[in-house]
Amino acid sequence: MHNLLPAKKNVLVAAATVLVLALACRGASAREEFQGWNLEPALGQAHLVMVARVASISRVTVVEGAKTDVTLREFRFQPVRVLKGLFQRDELSMTAADLGLSAEQTSVAPPLAEGEFRLLILVQPKGLTSYGCVAAAPGATTFGERVPLLTGPDDPLVGVVETLLQVADSRSRREQAKLLIERLADPNTSGLAAVPLLSSLRLRADWGAADQRAYASLARLARNTQTAVRGGAVEVLRDVLASGVVPDDPGKLDGMADALCELLDSEEANTGVRVAALEALGHLLALKSDLDAPRELLTRELTAAATYAERAAAAAALAEISDHRAVAAFQKAFAGLPLDEPPAREAIYAGAAIRLLTPSDVLPLGDVFSARIALHLRLKRSLDAGQSLAAEADALGRLGNPRSLPPLLAAAGQEGVSRADYHRIAWALGRLGDDQAVPVLIGWLRGSDHQLKELSLAALESIDSPMAAQEARPLLKSEPNLSFKLRIARLLARHGIDDGYALATEHLSDDGHTAAATLVLVALDDPRTANDLSAILASGPDRSWRAAALTGLAAIGDEAARQQLLEILADDRHPLAAEAASAAGLAADAELLLPLATLVRSRNQPLARASLLALRRFFSGVRSSPRGLAAVDLDNVDLDDGELPSPAADVPAQTRAKLTESVASLAVDAYVEADVRREALAVARLLGGENYSKLLSDLADQAELEGTPLLAEVQADRRRWHP
Repeated sequence: MHNLLPAKKNVLVAAATVLVLALACRGASAREEFQGWNLEPALGQAHLVMVARVASISRVTVVEGAKTDVTLREFRFQPVRVLKGLFQRDELSMTAADLGLSAEQTSVAPPLAEGEFRLLILVQPKGLTSYGCVAAAPGATTFGERVPLLTGPDDPLVGVVETLLQVADSRSRREQAKLLIERLADPNTSGLAAVPLLSSLRLRADWGAADQRAYASLARLARNTQTAVRGGAVEVLRDVLASGVVPDDPGKLDGMADALCELLDSEEANTGVRVAALEALGHLLALKSDLDAPRELLTRELTAAATYAERAAAAAALAEISDHRAVAAFQKAFAGLPLDEPPAREAIYAGAAIRLLTPSDVLPLGDVFSARIALHLRLKRSLDAGQSLAAEADALGRLGNPRSLPPLLAAAGQEGVSRADYHRIAWALGRLGDDQAVPVLIGWLRGSDHQLKELSLAALESIDSPMAAQEARPLLKSEPNLSFKLRIARLLARHGIDDGYALATEHLSDDGHTAAATLVLVALDDPRTANDLSAILASGPDRSWRAAALTGLAAIGDEAARQQLLEILADDRHPLAAEAASAAGLAADAELLLPLATLVRSRNQPLARASLLALRRFFSGVRSSPRGLAAVDLDNVDLDDGELPSPAADVPAQTRAKLTESVASLAVDAYVEADVRREALAVARLLGGENYSKLLSDLADQAELEGTPLLAEVQADRRRWHP
C-alpha cells in the first residue's frame, strides 16, 4: 500500500486521466465483440491517447472497516508512442477501477499481461468523484474494446487512430470521408482495425458515395471472415448505395453486387448482416438494373429466407426497383404473411404491394391480383381475426383508389377496432376525399379521443365539400376546443356559411389564435370585416388588438393596414415587428415579404422565428389550402424523386432572390440556433430553385451538424433530388 499511493498521486497530479469506453451503441448478446466498434467519440473527447507497454502488474490487500479484506491491483504502463496530448513521465500508474474493472474482477486473473502493448484513451476527470471508467458511448461490454490490445507500436489500429484524430479535427464532412476512405484503401487495414473506420464512414456515407475509391475497399471488407468487419462494411455499403449517387462508371457497382451476393449465398448466420445486405442490393439495383443475379437472389429470399426480417427486407428491395418480374413470388409471400405480423414489418409488405402489383383493377397478368384487391383481402382477413389494420389502411390511403372506400368504411363501423387503427383509417379517408366518409368522420369528431378528432377534422378539411361543411355546421357551437372551432368555422366559410364570423372576430387577438381566426375572415370575404377591424384601430386599442386588427386587415387587402405594416417592418426595434412579420405571411401581398429578407437575420430571435414562419406560411399557401395553417406541415408523399421544388409563384424575381440569399445564409450559419436553421431550411425548400442543391451540399459538408435533425433533413433531401 505504501508503494501504491504515491503512484496514484502521480497519476492525479501529472495526468489526472480516466479511461473512456470507446464503443458505439450495440445490441446485447446477439452481437459479437467489436461489432459496431466506434472509437471516434472517445478520441474526440480524449486529453491523452497513447500506445503503452504493460510494464508491471501488482496487487495489495488492505483492510476496510477493520474486518474486510480488499484486494487492489496496480497497473504500470510505459509510454511508447503518444498520439494525442502531452505526457512527460516515465510511467503511468492506474488502478483496476481506472481501467473499468469491477471489484469482482480483481479476484481473477487480470485481462492484460506484462509486456503487452495496449491503446490507452484517457480524458480529464470531472470533479473529485469522477475517477474510474467513463463510457464515451453506451454499449461498451468487453475489456478488449475499452483497452485494445496491439501487436506493437506499428499495429494497424495505431494508423487508424491517427486518421480518426484527423477526422475529429476536420470541420468538413467531405474531407472526413476522404480521410477515412484513404485509410480503408490501405491493404493492412483489413482486420478489426477497419471496424472503427467503417463506423465513422457510415456517418458520412453520403460523401462516401461521391468518392468511388470506397467501392473496392468496401467490397473487399464485405468478404472478411470476421463478423464485425463484414457487418460494418455491408452497413456502409447499404448507406452509400442509398444515397442514390450513380458512379461515373456504373460497372464499379458489379464488384459490390458480387460481394453482397456471395455473402447472402454463404452460411452467414447474423440476421442483421443479412438484412443489411438485402437492403443494399435493393439500393444497388435501383442504380444499375441490368444485374440478374441480385434480382433472382432477392426473389428467392422472399420465401426462402430463414427469418421474417430478411423476407421483409427482400420485399422492400424488390419494391424499390418496382421489378414486376418478381410479382408472382411477392404475391405468394404477401398471401402467406401471418395476420399477426408486427405492424411495422407488415407496412413494408403493404408498401411493396403498391409498387409491385398492378395498381389498376384490370388484371393483365392473368391471376395476379391488383394492389387494391390484395390489400382489400388482407384488410378483411385482419378485421375478421381482430388483428391490426393500420398497415392496410395506410397503404389504401396512399393508393388513392376510390374503390378502397367501402372496405375502409366497413372497418370504421366495426366495434373493437383499436384506437391506432381508427387513426390510420381516418387519415386514409381524408386521402380518398369522398363525401361517403363524412358521416363516419363527423361521428368521430363528436367523440372524446382528441387525436382521432384532430385526424377526423383534418380529413374533413381534405374532403372540403359542401356536404362536409353542412354536416360539420352543428359542431361549431358544441365543440369545446377553440382551435378546432376555428378550423370548423373556416371549413364552413369556404363553402359560403358565415356562422363563424363572430367567433373569428371575437378571438382575433387571442394569444396563439390570431392566424387561425384571420384565415376564417379571409375565407369569409365578408364586407363587415374591414369596417369592424378599422373601427377597432380607430378606438386606439391595446397592443394585442392593434396587432390583430392590422393582421386581419392586411389579410383582406386593406391598403391603409398594408402601409402601416410596411412602416413597422422597416424598423426591427418596433414593438409590433414580430406581429407585423406574422401578418405578412397571411397576406396575399408579395411586397410585404421583401422586408422579411432582412428580419430573418435579426439578432432578435422571436422576430427571426416569426419572419421564417411567415415565409413558410406564405409559400405553403395557407390562405388557399383546404388544410389552412396545417399546410406548412403536410408530408409531400407525392413529390417525384429527382424533381426539385418549384420556385415560388407570383413573387417578383428580385424578392425571391433576396429571400433565397437570406435564408440560405441563415441555414449555413453555425452560430445560429438549431431550430432557426431548420426553419430556414424549410423556407429554402419551398423557395426551391437551382441554388437549393448547392445549399444542401454546403450544409451536408458541415461537421458540426453530425448527428443532428438538421443534417438528417439535408440528407433526405439530397437523396430525394439526387444533387
